[in-house]
Amino acid sequence: MNFELSTGIEFMMHGTFCAPDADWMHMSRRMTSFELFYVTSGTLYISDDDNNYTVRTGEYVITPPCENQHGWKASKCTFHYFHWYGDIADGESYPVFGQYKDIDTIEKYYALLSDENLSKEISNHIMAIILLEIKNGGKNISTGNSAELCRRILSYIQLAPCEELKVSAVAAHFKYNEKYLTHCFTLETGESLKKHLKAEMIKRAKHILEYTDTPIAAVSEQLGYSDTHSFSHIFKNTVKLSPREYRSKVRGGQSLKAN
Repeated sequence: MNFELSTGIEFMMHGTFCAPDADWMHMSRRMTSFELFYVTSGTLYISDDDNNYTVRTGEYVITPPCENQHGWKASKCTFHYFHWYGDIADGESYPVFGQYKDIDTIEKYYALLSDENLSKEISNHIMAIILLEIKNGGKNISTGNSAELCRRILSYIQLAPCEELKVSAVAAHFKYNEKYLTHCFTLETGESLKKHLKAEMIKRAKHILEYTDTPIAAVSEQLGYSDTHSFSHIFKNTVKLSPREYRSKVRGGQSLKAN
């Protein structure tokens, strides 16, 4: 799987189905979205167009939009299902079929998606994390320790040199996939990692401007910006004052509204 996770996952719905008896067979329907089936007991026999799949306990299948999704054999089984819209990356082929034995992790993410107060953005993030978990066979971080990882990230950012205040640098330091780390950080904090790194950079810029006489160009270089114009533009968009105006105002004893 190689979904465009930053923009390509739009979560729709999820649920659990328990077949009433051994004579049950999945209905026939046209599918306009992707669907992930994760079987928790029994065996599911599902088809998309002309392909038949046998999905046993602890296994999953991801089917793309198709004209005729249907069951091809009766069985008694229980499964979780997840629907979403997404982009198909170049070279991607479907369906995706495999084994994922960490049912506890699936259950935790399933429970998170069941929160009625969850924002659309966070729901999309959780769906993306589920897909990445499955892709990597459960080798990524799980819900249980993602909070600890985020705590470590926040501590690292406070001490990291300016040139490492980038998503790529943080991901490299902790040895995680950039997109996965970003989704986990957003899930835990409600804020994107990129936005948090930008806020840290602005905080450092404010400190330098207020407590030193370092020229603006040197401040820009110290913070790792490619040129003074880029730094000034980003600073003004965030603080609503240019670096020079900010320095003049705080040194003049005037208070600034919290940003």
